[in-house]
Amino acid sequence: MSNKESNKESNNESDDGPNEELGKELNEVAAGFVTGVEYPHPFAEMAAELCNSASRYICILSPHLDHEAFDTPELAAALSALARNSRQTQVRILISDSRALVGRGHRLLQLARRIPSSLAIQKLAEHPDWKGETIVIRDHDGVLYKPGGSGHDGFYEPDSRASTQKHLELFEELWRHSAQDTELRSLSL
Repeated sequence: MSNKESNKESNNESDDGPNEELGKELNEVAAGFVTGVEYPHPFAEMAAELCNSASRYICILSPHLDHEAFDTPELAAALSALARNSRQTQVRILISDSRALVGRGHRLLQLARRIPSSLAIQKLAEHPDWKGETIVIRDHDGVLYKPGGSGHDGFYEPDSRASTQKHLELFEELWRHSAQDTELRSLSL
């Protein structure tokens, strides 16, 4: 081995400087951002993963709360565990159409009826800022996003405060304009 190669190798082994740390951070960021997420799968699995890792709250924005993506035992179990974790946890779900939920039934609707203090489903028929996108937001640092329209793939950022904040602001704006849907209440006979 030449002196140059030896010096280069020893420098690489002992180089824990700022450039190597920056490189590690960039690799972690790149590994944490997934594009081309197909809907409903693996979107559904990523939604359950995001909800399993939540500590305080989950916000879900979905026009129809599609059965294929959101009516899974894994997602229902994750949201149930979160809602029962503490009094301060909160799950908010915003939809534009509740007919399929009521007509076919839905695990998340059943859950909202069982623990309404922690899990709320509200309806917003239309709003100029809502373009039909589907979003799952975890705490202040995780987001799963699918643009409106059937032919678009989404993205998954499990550790991005900046991206999450942007989507959370949209959700909060839409939530302020939403209302409870009387069709979602359980009927006691």
